[in-house]
Amino acid sequence: MNPDNSVSDFANKVRFHLSRDELERQMRIIHDREESVDGKNRPSGSGNSGLNRSTSSSNGLPRQESWIFESVGGYFLANEDLSRMGVPRQEQLLMRDLIYSFSGVPSAYVKPDIQIDQISEMSALDIAKVRFRLDEAFNGAFRALANEILPLIGYYISIQSYIEETNMSPNCGRTRLALASALGDQMQDYYDLQSKLETDLQEKKLNLKDLVRQVRPWLPILKSFSSMSYSARGNLTSAQVLTLLDQSYRDQKDTDVDLKERVAKVLSSVSRTYMKIVQLWIQKGVLFDTQHEFFVEDTEPSTTMSSTLLAPEKCCHAYWAERYNLLPERLPGFLLPLADDVFLAGKYLNILRQCNVSMKLLQLPLAYSPSDLGHEEIIKTCYELPAQKLLKVLVEGHNLPLHIRNLKSYFLLQEEGFSETLLNKCQELLKYNVDRLIPEKLQSLLTETLQKSNDFFKDMLRCQLKDCDVATQLDRHHKAQRAVEQEKESSSEGDPPEVLNLYGYEALALRYEAKWPLSFVLYPELLDELQMLQRVLLFLHYVKHHLTVLWQTPSEGTGLKITYRSGKLRHRMLMCMISLEQHIIQDIAEPRWQSLTLTVDKAKSIDEVVNKLETTVEECLRLGLLPSANTFVKSLYTLGHLCLNFCDFVESSIGERSTKKLEQDMGQYEKEFKSFLVSILELVSQLAKTNYFGERDSCKQLLKRLGEFIDFSDVDKDHDSST
Repeated sequence: MNPDNSVSDFANKVRFHLSRDELERQMRIIHDREESVDGKNRPSGSGNSGLNRSTSSSNGLPRQESWIFESVGGYFLANEDLSRMGVPRQEQLLMRDLIYSFSGVPSAYVKPDIQIDQISEMSALDIAKVRFRLDEAFNGAFRALANEILPLIGYYISIQSYIEETNMSPNCGRTRLALASALGDQMQDYYDLQSKLETDLQEKKLNLKDLVRQVRPWLPILKSFSSMSYSARGNLTSAQVLTLLDQSYRDQKDTDVDLKERVAKVLSSVSRTYMKIVQLWIQKGVLFDTQHEFFVEDTEPSTTMSSTLLAPEKCCHAYWAERYNLLPERLPGFLLPLADDVFLAGKYLNILRQCNVSMKLLQLPLAYSPSDLGHEEIIKTCYELPAQKLLKVLVEGHNLPLHIRNLKSYFLLQEEGFSETLLNKCQELLKYNVDRLIPEKLQSLLTETLQKSNDFFKDMLRCQLKDCDVATQLDRHHKAQRAVEQEKESSSEGDPPEVLNLYGYEALALRYEAKWPLSFVLYPELLDELQMLQRVLLFLHYVKHHLTVLWQTPSEGTGLKITYRSGKLRHRMLMCMISLEQHIIQDIAEPRWQSLTLTVDKAKSIDEVVNKLETTVEECLRLGLLPSANTFVKSLYTLGHLCLNFCDFVESSIGERSTKKLEQDMGQYEKEFKSFLVSILELVSQLAKTNYFGERDSCKQLLKRLGEFIDFSDVDKDHDSST
């Protein structure tokens, strides 16, 4: 026999295999063979039916009218008349079609609710929603048993289409590719089951009940996988896909151990790429994110060299605050509680690199498993290492605790003799309008004031003349905090008053020039908040100083001793200024600064110090100046100016006015002082009703201090009559 001829014959048979005539001939042979076997094994029923079967067997093949040929997806399938089949034959055909359908192969007796030709035009999302049904001619018990597992067909088609589409798409992203690969790995067990079922069917070792029993456990598995593939489609970031997968794991019941383990393996496999980016960032401080999947984004151009090459003037708190952008849509849900640790770990590594600090870096493999919290410990360790190292550098190498104590000494005027000496030296200059003052002259006087100080860092303290009063500065500060757009923020800070009507004692402010890396903690925005508190305290000191000088210098204060009433008024003014100062320092600042000092001494990471310092300054400003009601600060300055006007009146009244006239003028000052003081008390009383415990407690302390200087019943009468 010629081998070439045999190969050609075989090829012709294969080529002709799907023709209608050939398919009819083959099916007749198969049907005749199976009918002969069924006739021998099946017991006979009534005579007629037995005669019909014997006649059918003796006549050979069934009539052509009992066969219906349909085109399904381009293939011709033969539908046999089920009503003429026996139960064993129906069971065999049903199992064969179910196995084919579970593998995505079109079958004759398992059909969708829609036209079969429409499936090729449907999206994978819609295919998963299609319901499949069995031919009504099947035995009722068979249909009831098989209907339970029919949803498996739609699940399989949805999963398989996602895998194929993802693998064929060039720009689908690494996370979607990883999901397709992980689902393919998990589906391998399902493929093995299909192969086993088909083998058992061919060897007649399978019945429908056993098939359903073996397939049933895959229903929840493929349903979950189908949901994953459904969720992963669309315009989602890698982090959003990971979040959906993580939620899918958490939605599974603990009783279904196998399903939960499979979902966990898929999630662990898919998250591997993202966790590699996290590992490189938190352990090396390097961002390698070519597909823009990570939630930390470096604003520096990709060609920029290492941060150690930055110019000193560029490296500051503002630079590092704006260096990285945080993109929440790129953060997986399972990393949300650790987002700060992840971000700060890499950021601090780069700051230490900028400071030329060498340290041993961690090299720990990082992976996410929803059933294991090992990744949390690694991330926390990676954060703690640079956070502790940066704190050590600032404390041991740059004396951070001493600088924080300097803030209290200078900005809260707690340095012994500092404020009195400074005011004595600057007294003549501070009486002038601010536009007549020379900052360099004030700086030289400040230097003279600090000349005898033992502070090694006294040269970092500078004088500054502000272009607005404290109330305006507070208002700008709050507008900057609430600003949504950068233009609004810049405009609120960039328009100084056209005419400067401030006196030197109102405009004088202190500035602490912290250099890098101290400026990472003592940054300008924080010091500006503390500066506002310092300006108010310095003003109160200035007023107190003038009242005290009048009291202690008889040659200048002779006019005050003309009447007892005027002396009492001056005393009340002086004690009121002292009480306001003590409230800010003793009631508000001192206990919080003591807590800050303890925190700095015991801190284990730089964030403990930064957070505590920011909280301390914010509370001192909020509780000391009550900025929520900006009128409080304005009222303080109005009251202080009244006291200064009183001092000027006394100095100019010596020998010029009669005692009676002085008594009348003193009565007017006393009335105005009571009026301004009662307005402050009424404002504070309203603020004491606030829902914030800290402000409420602060206002009650202030009311207690100021209440002793006023008779409320008399004041109410005077206040009502004046209004």
